[in-house]
Amino acid sequence: MAEKIKIDVLTLDSVQCAACGYMMESIAALPDDVQEMIEYKEWSIKTKEGVGKFMEMKGKVLPSICIEGDLVFESIIPQYEELIDAMGERAPSSVKERLASLRDVGFNFDKLQENLKKAGAGLNTKIA
Repeated sequence: MAEKIKIDVLTLDSVQCAACGYMMESIAALPDDVQEMIEYKEWSIKTKEGVGKFMEMKGKVLPSICIEGDLVFESIIPQYEELIDAMGERAPSSVKERLASLRDVGFNFDKLQENLKKAGAGLNTKIA
């Protein structure tokens, strides 16, 4: 199995916070070829684990995207090319070239509900 780029999305709640939902969508709407190279998770500060991750990443604002442990997009929803470039800068050498070749593909926003479901929007924000 090839190395994957680890992405952490720090949110309030991707279901009830529009900006947080858009941030999760920016990851979930990446083309399938890019999806194969990444591993991502939403960390809602409504949970103990989410607060811990927020503190670990030294978050200041929500939502934010961390790539390979670097806080990259703080309260700014990235354009496709910006996201690909940021991932490429931090990607394991085994996926850099393949990722760069996908820079001009663009987001797949045609399947909004499917993307949010794939992203697990809301699954990590519910408190039992």
